[in-house]
Amino acid sequence: MRNSSFQKEQVYQEIFTQLTESSSAQPFHSSPSKPIRLFSMYVANYTSIKKVEQIDEDCVKEYFQYLLQNHKRLSLSLSDIKKSMKVIVDLLGMEEEQNFRDFSLSNTTLWENLK
Repeated sequence: MRNSSFQKEQVYQEIFTQLTESSSAQPFHSSPSKPIRLFSMYVANYTSIKKVEQIDEDCVKEYFQYLLQNHKRLSLSLSDIKKSMKVIVDLLGMEEEQNFRDFSLSNTTLWENLK
């Protein structure tokens, strides 16, 4: 395994482990493992973040855009995206922004991205 791949795998494992451990303390209606896995892979592969403490609201916003732009490739439904965002925002203790919650037909930005 190349050095950069090894480093990304280490970052992925650390973030996945930390988020999974913190998810066990919170009640979720469904298993949070898939959203955590997807988010951890995104952070490891598309950002320079190395620790959960470094994750900020901008990273979460970019992840939301990533999900919207790649939902077909990732085989995600709108429901999956909503659940994923809810899990990540709850785990990181962030305030939900309006666009994280607005899945109404009037949110043209969302629907344009989902075409």
